[in-house]
Amino acid sequence: MGVLFIAASATAIAGGSLLLPIQEPDFLSEGGGRAPLVTGALLELSLALAVIAIAALLLPVLRRTDEAMAALYLATRSLEATLIVAAALGALVMTSLAGTGATAATGDLVLGGRELAYRLGTLVVFGASAVTLNALLLRGRQVPPWLAWWGLTGGGLLLIRGVIETYGVELSGPAQAALAAPIGVEEMAFAVWLLAKGLRRDSLESVGRQ
Repeated sequence: MGVLFIAASATAIAGGSLLLPIQEPDFLSEGGGRAPLVTGALLELSLALAVIAIAALLLPVLRRTDEAMAALYLATRSLEATLIVAAALGALVMTSLAGTGATAATGDLVLGGRELAYRLGTLVVFGASAVTLNALLLRGRQVPPWLAWWGLTGGGLLLIRGVIETYGVELSGPAQAALAAPIGVEEMAFAVWLLAKGLRRDSLESVGRQ
């Protein structure tokens, strides 16, 4: 699970960086290198697979604390993965339209759909899933309280940013970073904790007996 959390962050950053050219106003007319764009879309598809794998591996652990909330976590991560796949497909459509004479209106429609899907998936739904996960980890005492509270706070801040941006409010770069950085850093800290310590087995067994 620790490796998957790291892989998810890496593919999200790398994929998004490679796909930045499709946001340029003259992309449809000038196009660009196709290989980096396809690679970026494939990385986003890999991100979706990592998200599903994380949820599947965590589900048996989280169910010992609260089966309903564990199911909610699986549902939110599945929705997140679906939206990421939709965003990646939108990027591939934009890539295929480059240099074909497609109108700017067509490009705006495809790009707008991709950005909405990606924003909902990686900000709103991911933020909600992070809040759910860390609430379960805190309740089940499977990680130190400070780590779970960090994740709860970071997930809540990201969720707030996602909702604000979904309503069309443009946040400044520093504001975006301030709302996204806490959960980004916490996920890496959680990944390292999983690799070094794992989840507390005594807590799991105690919850299971209850």
